[in-house]
Amino acid sequence: MQVLRGSLAPLTIAAAVAALAVAKMPTGLAAQAAPAAGPSNGTLIIAGGGRLGPEILDRFLELAGGRAAHIVVIPTAGEGDDYDATYGGAEQFRRMGAASVNVLHTRDPKVADTEAFVAPLREATGVWIPGGRQWRLADAYLGTLTLRELNGVLERGGVIGGSSAGASIQASYMVRGAVQGNTIMMASGHEEGFAFLRNAAIDQHLIARGRQRDLLEVVAARPELLGVGLDEGTAIEVRADSAVVLGRSLVAFYNAADAGGNPYYFLEAGDVFDLRAARTRRGERKPPEESDARAVLTVIDRLIAAIRGGDTTAVRRAFHADARLFALTTDAGRHIAEPSELDAFVARIASTGGLAEERLFQPEVRVDGDLASVWAYYEVWRDDRIEHCGTNAFHLARTGASWHIIDVAYTVRRDGCGARGR
Repeated sequence: MQVLRGSLAPLTIAAAVAALAVAKMPTGLAAQAAPAAGPSNGTLIIAGGGRLGPEILDRFLELAGGRAAHIVVIPTAGEGDDYDATYGGAEQFRRMGAASVNVLHTRDPKVADTEAFVAPLREATGVWIPGGRQWRLADAYLGTLTLRELNGVLERGGVIGGSSAGASIQASYMVRGAVQGNTIMMASGHEEGFAFLRNAAIDQHLIARGRQRDLLEVVAARPELLGVGLDEGTAIEVRADSAVVLGRSLVAFYNAADAGGNPYYFLEAGDVFDLRAARTRRGERKPPEESDARAVLTVIDRLIAAIRGGDTTAVRRAFHADARLFALTTDAGRHIAEPSELDAFVARIASTGGLAEERLFQPEVRVDGDLASVWAYYEVWRDDRIEHCGTNAFHLARTGASWHIIDVAYTVRRDGCGARGR
């Protein structure tokens, strides 16, 4: 059993997991990847999806030239047939102050192979590829003038970034390329990526969607590949043979030369991986079990954010369908465990449009196989004051590839709040 304790600070995934103690997983892959390599001149920003922080997006814009940047956004992985200049993925870079932002999109490889279509790429200092399904990018741009001009951006010293599908497409081997669905890791006819990162396969949403072991299938079948798995809100900055980790969570490396008996291991922000040597150049390797603790804390973190924002769909997503909640209170000396059904809890959130801000402290995580618990002191703040406080005790179960809350019990106090959270 893992026993994992966080610090005395409000719950964030990065802070809560940084000091976790973990055990090793037996058995590693025997094969070693062939040397992987990124661009010799330009830079790649390869992100795992989800909300990306300024440490990723600001770095992308900086590499593209800051306020002098000429950005091209390629939203072709998305479901839409048409994207114009008002596309949200382009607006974010305009708000950040880029000199120019263009949207480039087609589903027709014949159009992608024309001089007129690629003209914006010849002026670009940075290209951003948002999420969706990576096979759409491959179908539209492989073997075309567009792909050649994307490589031209890198040859001029520019930057290409992408998140989710825009991450996986940057590898030479494209995972989850099946048109039928994104659970198929190796899809015949849809395995070729853009190869900005050579001899590699890139997966995304790694811990948030319970995908930690999915790349094992790929590197077992293709042992010459380096596997790279990125969690949400996390990226690698790649140039030549160096990959620097950015963001709030973890990046997994599969088929690494220094795996130490593990099938994969993790690095975090600031750590550096040597792509050619397939080993950590700087930083501390973390074995696979740490990802379970992060996944559990991610569920709790998202639940709190959903409650604060009144997002009842996201609240339900955090819970098992049959979950129950218990409020433990004292009334005139009587100790009461008052149960409520999930529907009633969700209805309360819907009726209020969101609750006051809840802050968690001292999260203690225990994981044993498919069972986990999180014990944490909490405070509920409203109008810059503590309304009440207590302790949350969550139980979670891994169902399928994801963790869900199966029950939560919490105490409620209005006196003595504040001291433990400071």
